[in-house]
Amino acid sequence: MVQPTPKRMNRAQKEEKVEEFREKIERYPVIGILDMHNLPAKQLQQIKKDMKDFADVKMSRKTLMSIAIDQAEKEEIESLKENEAIQPAFIFSDKDPFQLFSLIKQNKTSAAAQGGETAPNDIEVPEGDTGIGPGPMLGKLQQTGAQVQVDDGTIHVQSGAVMVEKGETITRDDAEVLSQLGIEPLEIGLDLDIAYSEGDLFTAEQLDIDTEQYRSDVEAAASLAFNLSVNAGFVTERNAPTIIGQANAKARNVSISQGLPNEETIEESISYAASSARGLESQLDLEEDEE
Repeated sequence: MVQPTPKRMNRAQKEEKVEEFREKIERYPVIGILDMHNLPAKQLQQIKKDMKDFADVKMSRKTLMSIAIDQAEKEEIESLKENEAIQPAFIFSDKDPFQLFSLIKQNKTSAAAQGGETAPNDIEVPEGDTGIGPGPMLGKLQQTGAQVQVDDGTIHVQSGAVMVEKGETITRDDAEVLSQLGIEPLEIGLDLDIAYSEGDLFTAEQLDIDTEQYRSDVEAAASLAFNLSVNAGFVTERNAPTIIGQANAKARNVSISQGLPNEETIEESISYAASSARGLESQLDLEEDEE
């Protein structure tokens, strides 16, 4: 588990740390609160290294962080203290909150369970060849609810099952089975609890969006708005060419169908009139034959 450092600080060191935090709060446009609870120190150092191009992570005692927030001259910055982080740390960035959340999420890695952890999602035993020979593992897999059988010397899962449900504790026995199956159910990485930007506070739930779906929704909305404006005849700079084109096409059709030719439609008007005449002539011939 990550521990705040240093553990013991004299008054001067505390004041220096508070001043460092205050300066960064006022300098960076986006300030977030991370929860470092249960994040191994080794992984933390690697993550900080991977994220150094877009974020600066700093941690210390909660009291010093709180004092720095109080001393910073920034609108509504005190709202940062409304976090639920067990072991908080600052993250400073020039990225907007949504980009920052996405980048933090991308820097998470999978990890094996040791037992005692909380399942972040439903953990399933997948179908297929486990590559494991018959033995004690056969009974352990059956206990998960999965349907298994031995085929060609290895255990095959015929029908998978949820081994540990989301929110449940992963036992040591669960961890052993998962390890044998090569399943790493845990995610190691930083968790952004809240983020501040230009006086607004964003929660993790608000920041965790599907960017591809969001882009698709925006494009669909833009297309519907464009069609509505065209059909309603509400002219804008963007839809003017389409509206003018439709009006021109309608005027051209009226000119041709109603026998009101102009320089642009004279040839089509003559062709339309000739076609109508042939149709009328065919109809008259048909009526004469019937008589």
